[in-house]
Amino acid sequence: MEKETLIRSVWKGTFVEEGSLAHSISVLRKILRDGRERNRYIETVPRHGYRFIAPVELHEKVLSKESDLGLPTLHSLAVLPLVNLSRSKNQDYFAEGMTEALITGLAQVAPLRVISRTSVMAYADVRKPLPLIAKELNVDGIVEGTVLRSGRRVRVTAQLLHAPTDRHLWASSYERDFRDILTLQKELAESIADEIGGQLKIPPHRARKIASRHSAEAHEAYLRGRYCWNQRTEEGLNKSIEFYRLALSKDSRYALAYAGLADSYALLGSRRLGGVLPSQAMLKAQDAAEKALSFDETLAEAHLSLALVKFQFDWDWQSAEREFHRAIDLNPNSATSHYRYAMYLATMSRMREAVLEMNRAQELDPLSPIVSTTQGRLLHFQRRYDDAIECHRKALAIDPNFVEAHFNLAMVYEQKRLFREAISQFRKVNRLAGARASFWSAGLGHAYGLAGMKRPARNILNKLLIATSPLGPVSPFDIAWVYLGLGEKDATLEWMDKAFAERCSPLVYQNIEPALDSLRPEPQFQNLLHRMRLSH
Repeated sequence: MEKETLIRSVWKGTFVEEGSLAHSISVLRKILRDGRERNRYIETVPRHGYRFIAPVELHEKVLSKESDLGLPTLHSLAVLPLVNLSRSKNQDYFAEGMTEALITGLAQVAPLRVISRTSVMAYADVRKPLPLIAKELNVDGIVEGTVLRSGRRVRVTAQLLHAPTDRHLWASSYERDFRDILTLQKELAESIADEIGGQLKIPPHRARKIASRHSAEAHEAYLRGRYCWNQRTEEGLNKSIEFYRLALSKDSRYALAYAGLADSYALLGSRRLGGVLPSQAMLKAQDAAEKALSFDETLAEAHLSLALVKFQFDWDWQSAEREFHRAIDLNPNSATSHYRYAMYLATMSRMREAVLEMNRAQELDPLSPIVSTTQGRLLHFQRRYDDAIECHRKALAIDPNFVEAHFNLAMVYEQKRLFREAISQFRKVNRLAGARASFWSAGLGHAYGLAGMKRPARNILNKLLIATSPLGPVSPFDIAWVYLGLGEKDATLEWMDKAFAERCSPLVYQNIEPALDSLRPEPQFQNLLHRMRLSH
């Protein structure tokens, strides 16, 4: 075979020097133990190429065992964080963005379970044997590689390995102008999917259409926004909004940037962060999601954000479920879609289905503190308090400063009447999160009230009442929550009515929240459930 033919066949359009081919042949000869005395397998043809010279025979015994001939079958895959080979740490956002794009691309085109970003990022800068990583993530395939950005050029190398045996299956490298980065991301995902698909003997993968070309400046701003969003802090979410808006200023039709904007606002609204009324944040999230879908109806991310708005703000249960289904259909490997849908199903009192969705999220993102604490919340709703505590502790073992795990753990302690432990956790929440979100303060006030510590509970309540105004960030639900801890039912129900008027997101869980058991006999509470179409 001629050298040029070999290069074209193996490296598929990438510029490779002839010396690389000679080195690869040398490695192959060592593996075959060829050439010590004479060449038995590969012969060099001067100025032409290489010839395979060993006799070829058919052996029925070998042919009957496909596993002996073919590559190992893969059923699950993890993409380890691509290594940033650029000299500047300022390019970490770019390497992370490429990693996430590859995960998303594979999740949509490969017919197997793909581990979500949160779990794989735990292996950034971690040196562990691949078989051990595979065991921890419960996968049999690993993709690893590097990213090098130099000026306007980007070079990505990637290899696919059978993780339990550390066996190399496929490798390739790509070099493109930065303006072609979206196409590069898609090519890389599809190449790996094709390789896996060939092993599984499936029809050609159902690839999403390659994104239309966008300006390099817009995409870079989007990658920076995604980097900030993944920090999942109030500051990170606000910064992500700035970068997404910058991307849209460069390209007003950039669907991914609109989808990112929707996700940031939806999280600010559902978590009552950012110094903005949740209702305003949710309306902005809905507008951005609908704009994203007007440009690209196949964006799973936008459908998921819209589902969250329909679920926690509009209380349009049928539309919410339709959007959850659409998001999962477009990207079955999104752990976020599965655990958010699980919470929706729990709200609808479909707990058996909720548990199945939650288990799927756990399979896709086994090292995610968000998934573990959401699973703990689901167990809380089922009144399986000890199991819930175990989940929240698992989340905190992964991230000791994960505020939501501390908060939800405190709520479980309240139900077990372990008020000292609950108050300790709520105090930790307020130290970690600061005083900017009334939600965290309300949790502590509620615990003080349950513990009979009326004075500190009323101190928190008074601060929340003073801060309340039509434009303020304090939610009526937070005030109702402190009144509930103090045992003042009339005031609690009055403020829950105000929370209904503002469509506060925690109200969606009131039919399954154990802390509200004392209100269930009240006609006013039952009327609230009826108005939200949550009563049966």
